[in-house]
Amino acid sequence: MGLCRLAKFASVIIVGILLVWMLSPAIIIPPNYPVGAVTIYVTDYGWHSRLVLPTGNGELIQYAYGDWNYFALNQQDLRNGAAALLLPTQGTLGRRKFSNIIELEQIIQQKNYTLLSLEVAQPKVIHLLTLLDERFNRNMATSIKNRQTGLTLVKDDQEYTLFHNSNHEIVDWLKSLDCQIHGFVMWANFHVKHS
Repeated sequence: MGLCRLAKFASVIIVGILLVWMLSPAIIIPPNYPVGAVTIYVTDYGWHSRLVLPTGNGELIQYAYGDWNYFALNQQDLRNGAAALLLPTQGTLGRRKFSNIIELEQIIQQKNYTLLSLEVAQPKVIHLLTLLDERFNRNMATSIKNRQTGLTLVKDDQEYTLFHNSNHEIVDWLKSLDCQIHGFVMWANFHVKHS
């Protein structure tokens, strides 16, 4: 009997530790002294995040990743939600242009979302933008405009899964910009910590 109680107690402790870990924010640590530093932004839309990169002429491009049916087509019923969570599904890459930072900030404030800023190396941003633009343009024939999100979306070659969702994709993009990410990444709960 004592062993059974001990096992239950240990299970509760383990579940508690896992919950605290899962609910803790993922920490983004930008690179120290990036070459030709430019400011980029991570937008937190609740469950999902997006990355906003400067184009060099004052404009910004926001990139997002998600499930085609749920995110691109707004088919947010139980069946499509469960499929997006439990099965590999068709991924989508979304893009939106902002004429300047003020336009982005207005949308973030209207919707009560979170906007994080950090500095990274400009050559890395140019390289990532080139890769994302090529990836987006590769499937341009599938493009649709989503009026709810303001994004133009295309089908993506990367499958969407529970373990490779929008936030995991953002982490990959941030790592390509020499950022470090620590903590649990499943939903948008990022914080920036300067080293």
